Amino acid sequence: MKRSPKTATFAGIAFCAAAVLAGAALFIFGTDTTGLDRSLQSNALLAFILFWPAYAGSALKTLFGSAFEPVSWRGRDFSLAFAAAQLVSAGLFLWLWQISSQTPFAHPRFVLFAVGLVSTFVIAAISFRGPAHAIGQGCYRLLRGLGMETISFAFLLGFLSHPLHGNIRSLLLYVPLVTVSILGTLLRFGAWASRGAAMTRSA
Repeated sequence: MKRSPKTATFAGIAFCAAAVLAGAALFIFGTDTTGLDRSLQSNALLAFILFWPAYAGSALKTLFGSAFEPVSWRGRDFSLAFAAAQLVSAGLFLWLWQISSQTPFAHPRFVLFAVGLVSTFVIAAISFRGPAHAIGQGCYRLLRGLGMETISFAFLLGFLSHPLHGNIRSLLLYVPLVTVSILGTLLRFGAWASRGAAMTRSA
């Protein structure tokens, strides 16, 4: 689980992309609460693009074969790139907390964001050799699995909150995101079922 130069480069690019995207959103919409909220929404889209291959890559390989092996093999790279991008989102969240007249936790969407953020950094921390060795393989798999499902659920609920209260443009953007999010969960459950069936046959 040692970090490779390619992994570090991938994470660095993700962080820079998130920073540029956040800066552009703040430049366009301003640095008040509205601008910060728009910036967080923009970064959430980038984060989801990085998260989904890490979340569903292994399942794609299990269900559809070696064609998806490169995605599965790069799962850790996508996970750490996602975590790097979320560092920018964490900074934006703290900034919003400082200037908002009420705590962001008063809004359910930000509670979900905070839970997902904690899960992200827990997964990132245990992806390195020292922490992973300290907690053991079984605990590592359990924490990573629970963390990934928590993040996926937070994304799904966050996306669902937009089409239900938005316009046609929101529907066109967020309905596909909701669909892809649900598809990822179905793929993972399908992969678990496939592995379970294979173990039963071999027993």
